[in-house]
Amino acid sequence: MKKKTKTKKSKKALQVRARLKNIGLIPSSIKNYVDAMVKAYPPKFKYKCRVEFFYYIIITIIKGQNTFKNKPSANAPVPLNAAILKGIISNYEEYLRWLVEMDVIFLAVNHSAGHHSNKYCFTDFILMSFEKVPELEKVEMKRLESDSVIVEKSIEDSDIYKENNHLLKWFNDKLEIDFDGALSFIDDYINENYTYVSGDYRIYGIEPEKVACKRMHWINHISKLHHKVFTASRNEKSDFRLHTVLTNFKKIFKPFVTYDSKKLVAFDLKNSQPYFLVYLISNLISSRSRYVDRLCRKVYGIRLCTFMLPILKETHSSKEFTEEFFQIEKWVLEGTLYENLALALEPQKSFTGKFYIPNVFIKELKRKEWTVFDTERELMKSVFIKTLFCKNVKEDSEHEYYYQKLRAKFPQFIRVLEILKEDNHKNLSRLLQNIESHCIIDYVTKKIAKYYPEMPLFTIHDSICTTIDFEAVLGELMVRYVEEFTGFVPKVAKESWGV
Repeated sequence: MKKKTKTKKSKKALQVRARLKNIGLIPSSIKNYVDAMVKAYPPKFKYKCRVEFFYYIIITIIKGQNTFKNKPSANAPVPLNAAILKGIISNYEEYLRWLVEMDVIFLAVNHSAGHHSNKYCFTDFILMSFEKVPELEKVEMKRLESDSVIVEKSIEDSDIYKENNHLLKWFNDKLEIDFDGALSFIDDYINENYTYVSGDYRIYGIEPEKVACKRMHWINHISKLHHKVFTASRNEKSDFRLHTVLTNFKKIFKPFVTYDSKKLVAFDLKNSQPYFLVYLISNLISSRSRYVDRLCRKVYGIRLCTFMLPILKETHSSKEFTEEFFQIEKWVLEGTLYENLALALEPQKSFTGKFYIPNVFIKELKRKEWTVFDTERELMKSVFIKTLFCKNVKEDSEHEYYYQKLRAKFPQFIRVLEILKEDNHKNLSRLLQNIESHCIIDYVTKKIAKYYPEMPLFTIHDSICTTIDFEAVLGELMVRYVEEFTGFVPKVAKESWGV
């Protein structure tokens, strides 16, 4: 009996607790409405109602709508992961139903097994509460803490803080945004791009709700920095990238950001995914990197990796692949990949002077939409990145035409990419993002921090940012240390946030 008791205790001790950030931002109009409805129509739940969980659901939807995939004006459907919600509140479904009944959110897309959870949007009633400048209010989540939930009081409480201290310690009171200036920018944008007629915003047929949605998302975006709602996450089981309040920070608001009253400057690694692809394939060919070998085994598993590597080596050893890869590698390292792909694939310009490719089929519209590109370079970048990360089955899918043209020009190179994506098309992107993260976060910035501990450092994936007084130092050291890590001289581009 004693052994069984110990076993149960050890299993419970090993149970992973969910982690929540203590501070969240919620539009006051929604919070006030939810609070009023809770008072007027008290939820009759199985367990005692925790109003903070309503806030958590609303904040999660806003956060999901604020990602780079969605337009600011879009009330995009956001998947709410049932396992995560249940890990916080076991009767989470009652909270969702109540918010739907109170006309706060609605179920936009039912879950699809193996693809996504139920997706929710805000109702038009809620969206129109953002028509005037919405105020954002801080709310605390500490009442959600339990045996299964940890509430992190600050960024220092994050489980990744210690290992990434050289970057996360700079998220402090010195990191500021000119909030009033950013608000004025939003107002000016709305006034310049929308016509006020009979009390409604109108622009080329876009509904008032979309204008209100854009305003809310943009204000939410800048408010996180203004209210010092600093969060951090890094997941070794996915992309291993460091995600912070700056990760998806919009370019239009960067001029308003300062650290210690100094403007910021960033250096971006140009063509980073093709660059790290060259590093990956070169090391797979030579088998000289234990790190790449370990990473492949982590992503693919030992069994699959053992089966896949001999096929890769056989393809690598062919004369045709060597010639094709040499050409791709040369273009990548010269920084001319997309320009040369345009010469090789000869994309046709339309009568409008732009370039078009068919997008995915829209069932509701019963037609395909088209993606528009102003330049050949933009088109070729999209084609190449899609080729890296899309599924191998290309029937009736986006970019099929250019994918086939690329395969015709570089058949052995494309074959290697297809082998790396054969089991799961997401594996290659995970490989490249892990390499990028390890290089930038764990090698380059740690070396810079070691020799220049007084230099503020922030990262946004393949970009490293500091204050203008360290501009020259960062530009030089980033190139040096990235080359140390990969063995290839990188191309970097400067981005001044103050412009």
